[in-house]
Amino acid sequence: MRNLPRIAPPPIPNRHECIFYHCIDFPAGDCVLGHWDIRGRFREYVARYPLGGKTILDVGTATGFLAFSAEQDGATVTALDCRDATDFERIPFVGTIYHLDRAAWNTEQIKVLAGLKNGFWYSWHKLNSKATVSYTPIRELQYFDETFDIVIAGAIIEHLADPISAIGAMCSMANEAVIIAFTPVVQDSRPYMLPMNSWTDPKLDYTWWLLSRGLLELVFANLGFGIELHVARAVTSMGEIKEEERFTIVANRIAARDEKPLTSSTAHAEITFRDIRKRIRRFFD
Repeated sequence: MRNLPRIAPPPIPNRHECIFYHCIDFPAGDCVLGHWDIRGRFREYVARYPLGGKTILDVGTATGFLAFSAEQDGATVTALDCRDATDFERIPFVGTIYHLDRAAWNTEQIKVLAGLKNGFWYSWHKLNSKATVSYTPIRELQYFDETFDIVIAGAIIEHLADPISAIGAMCSMANEAVIIAFTPVVQDSRPYMLPMNSWTDPKLDYTWWLLSRGLLELVFANLGFGIELHVARAVTSMGEIKEEERFTIVANRIAARDEKPLTSSTAHAEITFRDIRKRIRRFFD
């Protein structure tokens, strides 16, 4: 059996060496502040799915809030994140370092990734966590036989150049359900995806695609899953501090791994390029 490789826990890093993506409270009464605050909202964030006693793979763990919260709910958790900056893909723009000198860009991003990993391990020690950690790219998941009851991915699908393959990789590891938490979804039964933003600002080169509900239903049906959408909320401090509302996708396995693909209700929906252009104009107006 080919299990995901785990790393040995390092010593607790110095706090000034850490970057925190999530706000996290610690047992001693102190806390760290990050870009997103999901404190007190975790169960809504994962659509109140029962996690106790389950094995969980938290994909794109960042500083680990979802992993630690699932562990506190009684789950056995493996946290998954990037191995290094070569796992990142950005929308290319002329004149940017990413486009002109990928090696130099990687060097800078490795520093950011190291800070996030330090943030995870700082929190891991402070919480006395038992979660295991694997630094394995999503694209390599299907090379392993290990499976989990539930795969969770919080707010990462829109940041992936190829979200469909990523969904396939996550489904390959899920025995029971895949929970894609807090992600924007177009409420349209037709299957398509759009640019998440105008793709004209290099500062937003990390945000790729906005998927329709019809496309999600089709992709998950092909993989033997049926989906439900639930509203989730979180507070962001990126720019103006505000509460944002998105969807959490709960995909339940309804077909065995060796069965033929299911037929989605959207499988034969038709959409023209004219429809897509109209949708894009409405989205950005």
